[in-house]
Amino acid sequence: MRKRFNWALWLGCILVVFLVIIGVAGPYLAPYDVDYQVKVRSEMVNGKQVIISPPLAPSSEHLLGTDKWGYDLLTKLLHGAPYTIFITLMIALLRLLMGAWIGLYIGILDKQQRWWIAIENAWGYMPIFIPVYFLLKGININPELPTFTLVLFFIVVVAVLGTPSVAASIRQKTEQIKESQYVLAATSLGAGRDQIIFRHILPHLKEHLVIVLVTEMIATMTLMGLLGIFGLFVGGTTMYYDPVEYHSTTHEWAGLLGTYRSFVYTNYTWIFLIPLAAYMLAIGSFSLLAKGLRDKFEQTYSRTPFI
Repeated sequence: MRKRFNWALWLGCILVVFLVIIGVAGPYLAPYDVDYQVKVRSEMVNGKQVIISPPLAPSSEHLLGTDKWGYDLLTKLLHGAPYTIFITLMIALLRLLMGAWIGLYIGILDKQQRWWIAIENAWGYMPIFIPVYFLLKGININPELPTFTLVLFFIVVVAVLGTPSVAASIRQKTEQIKESQYVLAATSLGAGRDQIIFRHILPHLKEHLVIVLVTEMIATMTLMGLLGIFGLFVGGTTMYYDPVEYHSTTHEWAGLLGTYRSFVYTNYTWIFLIPLAAYMLAIGSFSLLAKGLRDKFEQTYSRTPFI
């Protein structure tokens, strides 16, 4: 049988590597300092004195244009990339580690733990957005806490609240694998619980764990986007009055979406569409990677079902 080219996996890998590079080197590649503002100035154009004021459309001077306050959009995106990429990765990793530990040790037990299944079922109907929103609302707007503390608080809260769903998935897989003949044989020969988990169950979960990691990154980015629409940005929200405006402290991409959402109804739509394109690129990249990984693993096991 001819092997199909997994375009989703290759394209997803290339885009994710690109995002990681931007996340690491973004602030160093920014064309301007993050606090740089374009000021109102006058220039001579075709013999006439013309007043030039922000927002400025994309040009050779500002590749992605500026916002109405004169900040360069490319600079903001590059400075916000580390927060967008690595906070998402940290949350997904913490969810995976805690969820795998809980799921493996509960799934390996002989008796089904009804109390934990009740928690899984109840938590499955709870949108994580609701508790995260109310936990952040009191401390995130015009915060007194430093940015690092707010980022750390966000990572811990979102990781803990998302752990039960990851644990449920891994518990179900563990319960399926522990009924396999080789696991039953190892148990009858006296293998301990840790030996069964690390030698017999975990190796068969590695593909599932990789897919869970990627899908949790997608879920975390989606949550950040929802919070951004409601004016709660990772790392802190600066709120201005008269008129009421919300600005992201860290310039993470979901925060820029929330900051610029009102510009979708103006003649300066690029101010909103450019952060939207970056945000959709990030989610689309991880979605392609997840699809490619699923296709790869399904194709592998269809060729060698005995593995």
